[in-house]
Amino acid sequence: MKGKATVTVSYRVVCLTLTAIVSILAITGLAFSSNYPSKTITIVSPYPPGGGNDMVCRTLTNKLSAILGQSVVVANKAGGGGAIGIKSVKVAAPDGYTVLSTPPGIVMLPLTTKGMDFNHKDFIPINIAVSSPSVLVVKADSPWKGMEDIIADAKKTPGKITCSSPGVGTTHFFAGEFFKMVTGTDITQVPMNGGPQAISAVLGGHVAMSFPESGAVQGQVQGGTLKMLAVMAKKRLKEFPNVPTTAEKGYPRLMTTAWHGFFVPAKTPAPIAKKLSDAFNQALTDKEVVASLEKLGWVIENIGPAESSKFLMDEDQKWSEVAKAAKVLAH
Repeated sequence: MKGKATVTVSYRVVCLTLTAIVSILAITGLAFSSNYPSKTITIVSPYPPGGGNDMVCRTLTNKLSAILGQSVVVANKAGGGGAIGIKSVKVAAPDGYTVLSTPPGIVMLPLTTKGMDFNHKDFIPINIAVSSPSVLVVKADSPWKGMEDIIADAKKTPGKITCSSPGVGTTHFFAGEFFKMVTGTDITQVPMNGGPQAISAVLGGHVAMSFPESGAVQGQVQGGTLKMLAVMAKKRLKEFPNVPTTAEKGYPRLMTTAWHGFFVPAKTPAPIAKKLSDAFNQALTDKEVVASLEKLGWVIENIGPAESSKFLMDEDQKWSEVAKAAKVLAH
């Protein structure tokens, strides 16, 4: 009986101690978050300046600064198809001062690269801000007049047609592989160091085509240096009403959306994550911000944390199938 009593007392002591520790941590977290933010917030874009992700970040910084009462700046940490920048945020202090902005690479890269020590579950989604469908583009003087011409030529000469992307595991890459999977074609992917470089390769005639998000090439298409052959979506783009969709071309499954979301490390205190989420929600309802983003070709999504989490799980499942078909699945 004495032994049982001792064990019971010890168990109660442990429980009380743990409860006290949890309470202290909660109080400390709340106190810390009440002073947040007290210094500059850095948004890390894991791609070079000038690309779609970079443009989204820089469009939001001024409004976010005004809402949060502190400077919000963008730091480009490119490399590894986005992996270097994403990893840098994963290991950053979970204090709300380092925010990740990324397209679907946060889901896609771990699917294609062995040893990639992160996935979307290592982060708290703050907001899926905008989206833009992937589009099929070629150089303006290309003889191809539609995606059906490319499909026909690719089937005649397997592996001869080239397609640029910012690297394996990026949205461009997956859009290209999805195109190959659904159309039954063999097209050779050529990795570059970033989205702008992938487009430059098409403009320079070094590769035949690419699958960027529409917002990233709107200027080149309107300027007549690139030709858009198809939109990977159900509906046509209002900016390019004459460009058919993949659904219209007989491939209703062939839809790819390049979204851009904001994340913080998984251990970020809930009050801080919420404060950031509220700030992004407010910024993305501002008329000037919305107008600027839509002018660049983006569709405003403004999806909050809970819905974003479900969306990311769905994305994971979809792109796992494509990675497996492309024989690039890392696990």
